[in-house]
Amino acid sequence: MITATKEFAPLLKSWRTRCGISQLELSLRCEVSQKHISFLEQARNAPSKIMVQLLCDALDIPLRDRNSLLLAAGFAPGYQESDLSAPELSAVDQALTMMMNQQEPFPAMVVDECYNVLRANSGAMKLQGLVYGVERPEDFPETAGNLLHGFFAPDGYRDHISNWADIAPCILKRLQAEAWAAGGNSGLQDLLAELTSFPGVPEDWKQHVPGDWLAPVLTVDIRKNGVDLSFFSTIATLGTPQDVTLQEIRIESWFPANTVTRDFFMDG
Repeated sequence: MITATKEFAPLLKSWRTRCGISQLELSLRCEVSQKHISFLEQARNAPSKIMVQLLCDALDIPLRDRNSLLLAAGFAPGYQESDLSAPELSAVDQALTMMMNQQEPFPAMVVDECYNVLRANSGAMKLQGLVYGVERPEDFPETAGNLLHGFFAPDGYRDHISNWADIAPCILKRLQAEAWAAGGNSGLQDLLAELTSFPGVPEDWKQHVPGDWLAPVLTVDIRKNGVDLSFFSTIATLGTPQDVTLQEIRIESWFPANTVTRDFFMDG
């Protein structure tokens, strides 16, 4: 337990610091003394399993990292990481299918934490086919397997996005915020480094401010083969997930921002 306590202490302090709260604030959230929090961070006290859970709730730590904290404190992981096809996730699987179908004929994709595409509806496949110039999914390039690679790789969407100079910094800023929130077990920081390494990515993306934008949302404007499409997107996540996989997946839905885009998909 001594070894476990020494492993737990720096993890707790790291998460508290990352969240930008004091020991006093954390103690108030957990309804324990500040001294107890201090002793946990100094490895002078060993946390109980309940205490670990209280700390994770207070710091809003992702489930994957909660498992790491539990292990560091000498306990078994508390959250499974299941495949979406697992029988115990059948109800969620059906819900995802329903959401994808309801979005038709407009694009929707289920992606994991690092934006790898797990599922795509026919609207998304139609858009991918237009951008990549192929008809069959099996002919899509490897780039198409990751939503953000598709936006940033030279052989992806970027050459066909007329407002890419505005879109790219916004995506990178969102990804950076997600990486900060997700912690050390996430692959988002590596993904961010990979995307910013592609040629042509604005070096000042952190300071970038979109120009005069008349619409209420920033749209993605795609131009290919004489077709001009404009979208805005929504991101949906599952409420109260108790499985690592379910917490990390999201549903990206693209909606037409004008009648031309609507007609392109409605016409089949």
